[in-house]
Amino acid sequence: MYRENKKGLRRLTGFWCAAALILGLFFTAGAGQAYGAPGWPTLSQSVNAGAAICMDADTGAILYGKNINEKHYPASITKIMTALLVVENCSLDETVTFSESAVTGLEAGAVTAFTSAGDQLSVRDCLYALLFRSANEVANALAEHVAGSVSAFADMMNAKAKSLGCRNTHFVNPNGLNDSDHYTTAYDMALIARACMENETFLSIETVDSYTIGPTQKRPNGLTVTLGHKMKRSGTAYSDSRVVAGKTGFTSSAGNTLVTMAEEGDRRLVAVVLQDRNPQHYTDTGAMLDLGFYSFENLEAPELFDGKALETQLITDGVLPQGEGANNLETDRPLQVSLPKGAAVSDLSCDMDYNLSGGAPEEAVAQMTFLYGGDHTAGSYYILNSRESNLSILDVSSPAAVAIVSISLATIIGIGAFFLLGGGTAWHMHNVKVEKRRRERMRRRRRRRLEAMGMSEEEFQRLVQRHRDHPEDWE
Repeated sequence: MYRENKKGLRRLTGFWCAAALILGLFFTAGAGQAYGAPGWPTLSQSVNAGAAICMDADTGAILYGKNINEKHYPASITKIMTALLVVENCSLDETVTFSESAVTGLEAGAVTAFTSAGDQLSVRDCLYALLFRSANEVANALAEHVAGSVSAFADMMNAKAKSLGCRNTHFVNPNGLNDSDHYTTAYDMALIARACMENETFLSIETVDSYTIGPTQKRPNGLTVTLGHKMKRSGTAYSDSRVVAGKTGFTSSAGNTLVTMAEEGDRRLVAVVLQDRNPQHYTDTGAMLDLGFYSFENLEAPELFDGKALETQLITDGVLPQGEGANNLETDRPLQVSLPKGAAVSDLSCDMDYNLSGGAPEEAVAQMTFLYGGDHTAGSYYILNSRESNLSILDVSSPAAVAIVSISLATIIGIGAFFLLGGGTAWHMHNVKVEKRRRERMRRRRRRRLEAMGMSEEEFQRLVQRHRDHPEDWE
């Protein structure tokens, strides 16, 4: 009788769990996207480019993507990184002297500003020649002016790319001329463009369609240069009033490349296409901008940040120390997310990542990425702790990434149905197992870290207890 009752109980439990799972999936359709929530908008036309992206400059949301992490040659869109470093490190009135090495050794047709060794131009003139004329020798001269040599400047470019969070970019020159070791991705170029949009000096350069640079030996009356990006330039077939800045590129290996920065109302977007053709690089970009501006909206979402609950979670995971007043958590920017029109903040789930990249701010302890439908990035923010205690000994930037999947409102409804239908016990047992495995992983990481520091587990526990008993000693 006991065996029969036990067998029947297993069957009943299995039935309720299956029913609860079905209802849970019903309420949590799309792995974090609420049932009935709008789908993620897509383009009605195909994108010709080998790789493309449209990113919201304020939230970091990826509104459209195609092969965004695939490596390609950037060609002359490299020059936006060159310009960004120049405006960050120079006054526009400084004088740049062109060396012999800057103007020689370039392939035919690459010296486009008609400069010679010994010419002197202001940084301002050089930036117009760089971004409007795409002058490669000017890129070399600016690199030498800032860093002393092209190779040293390339090191600065790579360091800057890393600080912006670029994952698959490597520069060897400031101009983008072909080199097998000079590459980037659509995603990384969008991060660089996003940084350019934050720099008012960079944006101010492209407020005009043309500019006359100062005299040189070959052009004693100066040289008038014209903006190359046809979407920014007025009077072209591709003129777009939303475009505020950008850069074109082309080599035989790279094909047509294009970076575009655009604004409409209170929205700001960046679009990048790599390995494209003329004029599809403009039509591809226009289609992505239309999608981004007209199918999405940005919503303020302060409710997504619960500082107290977050602190508890970070303490539990060993990222932050215990102790009243030891932590002061905040996001690096006001919380805002990009969502399909008609979607709600409650449709989001959240991934928490402790494996921070080189682009993380110094005080960052974690990164929150808000997801729509389980796999579409709606916004990404760093969690900063301005008063982190020295007691925290875990290496949170170690190669082992730790992620916590937060639960959206729709998921909570689904889980509620699960419990109501009798699946609560099974769900609880599952969570206990998951939590046990997670804590064991954290203990193993802590043991390895303690061994590396020459500290025993007992010594560490005494240190923790002392911190709890006397938190004032750790302020």
